[in-house]
Amino acid sequence: MNQNIILLVISFVLGSLILAACGTSSVNSNFPTGKFVLPDSESEGIYFNKDGTWSGFFFGQTVAQGTYHIQGDLYTEEANPETACPTSATYKYSFDGTNLKFELVGEDGCQNRRESLDGITYVLSQ
Repeated sequence: MNQNIILLVISFVLGSLILAACGTSSVNSNFPTGKFVLPDSESEGIYFNKDGTWSGFFFGQTVAQGTYHIQGDLYTEEANPETACPTSATYKYSFDGTNLKFELVGEDGCQNRRESLDGITYVLSQ
């Protein structure tokens, strides 16, 4: 009986460690969160949330959403077939306290995402 309890506790601890290691790194990164808009436009942009989710908006309507993770200065947007992006893609980002700019690293087979991020600068609104 004691051996079963010990095995159960060890399994629980190992499971917890594995889940912690697989967690998104965006929560503890320096990646900025909040509302970011295109320059000269408060009606088009992206919300980046602390929990590793994002949502794109256009004139008050959510037009796309998904998840991301951060590793150093690399932003990786996860695949999201519901919004026509069946593969993940990685972008290098820079943030100067106001302006958030993305540059594609490698390839991105999703035209909508590529046109929304590659070489684009967003301005922190909130």
